Amino acid sequence: MHRDKTIRADGICRGPGLGLLLALLSGCAESVPPCPLPPSTVQAPSAGCLAIRDGGVLLVENLKGQLSPPGGSATDGESAQCTAFRETWEETGLLLEPDKLLDVFDTGFHLYRCEHHAGSGDIDPPPRLEVRDAFYLAPSDFDQWEWRFPGQQQVIRQLVEQELKARTAAP
Repeated sequence: MHRDKTIRADGICRGPGLGLLLALLSGCAESVPPCPLPPSTVQAPSAGCLAIRDGGVLLVENLKGQLSPPGGSATDGESAQCTAFRETWEETGLLLEPDKLLDVFDTGFHLYRCEHHAGSGDIDPPPRLEVRDAFYLAPSDFDQWEWRFPGQQQVIRQLVEQELKARTAAP
């Protein structure tokens, strides 16, 4: 299925989904949505999002077929939460708002609980050459995949269990 480039109401330009080259050839320049969060002094070398929908966890598959939560490296002066927001959008096309810090890994990666913004839409990553796919995966299926960082799946599984318990306990 071929999709023409479109410019959404939020001003984000989307290419045909066939890769960076096609998007560039179509004349569609990507622009990252501005970070919707208030300024913060919390910085990290990298950050990402833990998002849960219908019991599945949002994950990205890199070009080697390995899974991880969406996230990546910070830019100079960027807050950890804005890094999580930007990197998640770059890898999934979703507008997720980071709120609570869930964990800091030994690499300095800050993992935030992220909620779907009302205007987020479906998974539709902008053309990039770093992610093969993005999808929601049930924790029961984690062991069927290779993970980018050994042991991360166990931490993610525990965090998901805690988040789901907290949601069911909430009034």
